[in-house]
Amino acid sequence: MSQSARAASWMIPLLLLSGMLLLFPPADARTPAVQVEMSERVIKVDASITQSMVASFSGTVVVSNNAYQTATVDLSIVTGEWASAAEISPTQKVITGNESIAFTAVVTVASGAAEDTYPVQVVARAESPGWSPAVSQNITALRLVRNRVGIGCDRPLVQAVAGQTVNFALRVYNNGSTKDTISSALGAIRGRLDRFSYLLDQDALEIESDGFAYFNVNLTLSPKAAAGTYSVAFTAQSAASEGSRAEQVLTVTIPRQPTVQAPPAGPDYLLWFGISALIVGGCLTVFIGGTEIGLLAFLQFVLVPLFVRLNKDRVLDHFTRGQIFGFIKANPGTHYIAVQEHLELQNGVLAYHLKVLEREEYITSERDGIYKRFYPRHMKIPRKERQLSHLQRDIVEALRTHPGTSQNGMARMLGESKQVVGYHIRVLQNAGIVRVERDPQQTRCYLEGVPVDVEPEPDEAAEPNELPDVIKDIHA
Repeated sequence: MSQSARAASWMIPLLLLSGMLLLFPPADARTPAVQVEMSERVIKVDASITQSMVASFSGTVVVSNNAYQTATVDLSIVTGEWASAAEISPTQKVITGNESIAFTAVVTVASGAAEDTYPVQVVARAESPGWSPAVSQNITALRLVRNRVGIGCDRPLVQAVAGQTVNFALRVYNNGSTKDTISSALGAIRGRLDRFSYLLDQDALEIESDGFAYFNVNLTLSPKAAAGTYSVAFTAQSAASEGSRAEQVLTVTIPRQPTVQAPPAGPDYLLWFGISALIVGGCLTVFIGGTEIGLLAFLQFVLVPLFVRLNKDRVLDHFTRGQIFGFIKANPGTHYIAVQEHLELQNGVLAYHLKVLEREEYITSERDGIYKRFYPRHMKIPRKERQLSHLQRDIVEALRTHPGTSQNGMARMLGESKQVVGYHIRVLQNAGIVRVERDPQQTRCYLEGVPVDVEPEPDEAAEPNELPDVIKDIHA
C-alpha cells in the first residue's frame, strides 16, 4: 500500500468521528452562560473645555458553563439618536471552553445633544452548536456636561425686618471632569439697602471634580428701610471654561405692617370687679348678720386673737366668764342668742369668753342648723333622733327581718318601683342607717346597726307622685 493510501485510511475514521461529535455532543455539553461587566458606571463627556465629543470605556464578557465545547460570542452596542457613532471591539470571537473576553467601546456624541445623562447598552450573545443561544446585557451612563458650574441655595427668598442682617448659604458645584477654580461676584442691588457684606474665605475657591464649596453672603437692611423687596444677583464663574457660569438671585422682603385698629370696646373689668366685690360683701354681711353661726365665727376669729391667752387655772376667775359657764351647765344645749339675751352681754364680750372657755376645754359646741349649741365639756351630748318616711321605715323593717336583700328584691317586696326604692336606700345610706354592698351579680343592703327611731311622722298632705322627704336631723 502506498503512503497516500495509508494516510487516506486514517483520515476517513477521523472525519466520521468529527461528524458524530457534531450530531451527538458529549453528555456534559450544555447552553453556555454569559455575563457583561462594565469597568465604569458613569462616563463623563466634558464639552465645556474640549471640542471632542468622544467617550470611551471598556469591560469584560465572561463566558461560563461551556466546558468541552465551542461557542461563538457576538458583541454589539446600543445608543440613541443623541449619539452620532458607536463602535465596540471585538465584535465577534470564537472560544473553546470557559473564557473572559475584554472589549473596548467608543461613543461619539452628536454636536447638538443637550446637556443630560444618556444610557449606553452593551449586548453579548454566546451560541454553541446544537444549543439555544445565551444573551446578556449591561448599561452604563454617559453624562454630557456643557456648563461646569452649578449653584444651590436652600433659602433664596427670606423675610426680614428693617435693620436685620440676613445670611444666604450657597453651594457652588464643579460638574466638570477636572479640578476647577471658581470665583464669585455680586451684581447690582435692586432696592435701597443701607449696606451689604460679602463673606468669603478667599476670592476664589478650588473645587474638585463633582465637588462643591460653600459661599456665604450677608445682606444688612437699613433701620429705616421701607416695606418692599430687595434682591441681589450672585454669580459664580469657572476659570477653566469661560462659558461656564451660574447665577442665583437672593431676595429679601420686608412685609407691610398691618394697620393697627383700635381694639373693640371690651368689658370694664374694674366695674365688674367692683360689682363682684359688692355682691360678695353683701353675702358675707347677710351671713354674719343674719345667722348666729356666721356672727359667732366672725367675732371669734377676728376679735378673740387680739386678746392675750390666759392661764387655765384663772379662766373662771373672771366674773362674766363664770356666769357664762354656769348658765351653760344649768342649760346644756343652749345656743348663742339665748346666752346673750339671758345675760345681756355684748356680741364681742360673749364671743371672746365663749372662745376662751372652749379653747381651755371647759365647754364644747355642736352645730344645729343655723344655731351653735354649747354643752359642758364632760357632758354626754344627747344623740340625734331620725324621723323616717313611711317607705323608709318599711325598708328598715324589711332589712331587719331579711338582711342582704337586693334593691330589686326590696322593690318587689314593697310593691314599689326600683327607682323609688333606690332613691330611699341612697338617703338611708347617706344617713348611716343602711350599708350597701355590691357583688358581680347584684347590690345587697344591710342595716348599719345604728339605733333608729321608727316612730311615724305626723301625717302630711302630699302630692300622689311626690317623693318622700329626706331624713330630717334634729336635736332632742
